[in-house]
Amino acid sequence: MAAAKAARGDGTAFDLPGRPGGSDAALLLHGLTGTPFEVRPVADRLSRAGVRCLAPLLPGHESPEALARTTWRDWVDGARRGLAALGETRRTMVVGSSMGGLVACVLAAENPGLVDGVALLAPALELQPLGKLAGWLARHTPVARIFPAVSKGGGSDVSDPVARAANPCLDAIPFHAVAELLDLQVHVEALLPRVRCPALVIAGALDGTVTAAGARRMSGRMGGGARFVLLSRSRHLVGIDVERERVAADIQFFFDSIPVRSGARATEAAR
Repeated sequence: MAAAKAARGDGTAFDLPGRPGGSDAALLLHGLTGTPFEVRPVADRLSRAGVRCLAPLLPGHESPEALARTTWRDWVDGARRGLAALGETRRTMVVGSSMGGLVACVLAAENPGLVDGVALLAPALELQPLGKLAGWLARHTPVARIFPAVSKGGGSDVSDPVARAANPCLDAIPFHAVAELLDLQVHVEALLPRVRCPALVIAGALDGTVTAAGARRMSGRMGGGARFVLLSRSRHLVGIDVERERVAADIQFFFDSIPVRSGARATEAAR
């Protein structure tokens, strides 16, 4: 047991520096029951390319008990604080994994002059049938009071056994949190046409948590359009799974393609 714990990765929040004197930045948001660990490979790649990368631990993700006391609005508020902490930038991208992808869309819809692009990794717009059932039971039956949380058993939805063992995610998911995720889905579905910035949506063909069809539908409903990528060998947490290097490279290429805001360009020229 001690050896298994020692092998787990670092799930704490991080703030990686970018290029000295540079002002490109990315906010990276993990998924439900996850930690910043699941977006770290993307952040490492972007940071090496000169982009500051901030990844907070979203509210409630300290423990299953704490998560059971939070709402989707709390998760969004935590992300808003992270976006504000980036300060003045030349370009800002928000990267979101699973639930974090939905939160990224909220930020982009709310801040069209601040969020210049979004990269969504297996966005949780539509759960697989078991997840939908869990959310329905939490909303319409006493199951959440009788069984507050359900063990995740085999760990996270990742093909790579090393990454799955290292992932320091919560070991149980509260029924209440799944119900909150379903409410967030409804909220995001309605505001997708307001997300007009450039967007990249990446899904895993073997995902057992959310549907690739939901991610594809999401990319088609975004106001600015989106590039959709389906990874043939990845499951849900595409940012740490077997095709993670491709994911990180695709996101760096996407970030490089985002135009600099006109006001930010003038600010940079004056320095």
